Amino acid sequence: MPPGRLVVSLIVDAEEDFNWDRPVEGTAYSTACMHAIGPLQEILGSYGLPPTYLLTYPVLEDDDAVRLLRREHERGRCALGVQMHPWVNPPFGTGADHRLSFPLNLPGAVEEAKIVRLAEKFAAVFGFAPRVFKAGRYGVGAQTVALLERLGFLIDTSVAPRTDLGAEGGPDFSGFGTRPFWFGTTRRLLELPVCRDVVGWAGATAPRLYRPLDGPARSVPRAALSWLRIAERITLSPEGNDAAAMRRLIRRLEAAGQRVVTLSFHSSSLAVGLNPYVQSRRELHMFYDRLSAVLDGLARRADVTFAAVPDLTRLLAEAPAAEARA
Repeated sequence: MPPGRLVVSLIVDAEEDFNWDRPVEGTAYSTACMHAIGPLQEILGSYGLPPTYLLTYPVLEDDDAVRLLRREHERGRCALGVQMHPWVNPPFGTGADHRLSFPLNLPGAVEEAKIVRLAEKFAAVFGFAPRVFKAGRYGVGAQTVALLERLGFLIDTSVAPRTDLGAEGGPDFSGFGTRPFWFGTTRRLLELPVCRDVVGWAGATAPRLYRPLDGPARSVPRAALSWLRIAERITLSPEGNDAAAMRRLIRRLEAAGQRVVTLSFHSSSLAVGLNPYVQSRRELHMFYDRLSAVLDGLARRADVTFAAVPDLTRLLAEAPAAEARA
């Protein structure tokens, strides 16, 4: 983007509620959280920020949820895309192997069939093809990229920077940063990574200090690095990150020259007891308080533009031309 402007988007992983410890075929789920988007839409609407909902297959099968989303989309109050959770996305038959919750571990033909079914269901429900994609559990691989190009997607949101999921059979994104980039054989796909980075007093060495300590288990050295703010991993999300931490991340990314940032969270955080982040009414209020605090700070700035994710390809394409004219 041209210097001096910051573009802010928001992604909601609009998905079924499920057991996060066991995302396998046959696991029980509900889509009740998608019926609770009203307060979120009111808050975001007051800031002029249209969220981008990335819908899983069960959400597309929920007529009431689809009705709510269609109404908001027709009013220009949100954008829509898809997210592929292999364990609830037909066709089925791969079994209960935990590793197959990462799409990159699926046989190529199976992954293709699932993404095609997801895209077809979306088009049947909304009347247009999806253009924004996310692989469930960030499980994007080389075969996924080829499929996205062939199926006409324009934006992928599957990369989780500074995160290693290798212990579970997933990808290792430890070496990735938060900057969007063009990729694919023709470089026409836009990658919009999760806005997550390791920042702190250690500066450029912070990610290298943090990386050996990353993992699902609790780590005293990692906690110490974060508590002392030497190297702390922050996600631009009200899930597990307070407003002050999110502001620190934004300042760090802007200082490094980044001009596009994306807030994100799961739809299950909109109700109580459906994920680890919101387990009580108090935590639900805190979730909304953190989200509103960050949005309010951004909205007060004259150099911030709120945009839906699908608009980013146009904005990024226009930016070089505008800069050349200037």
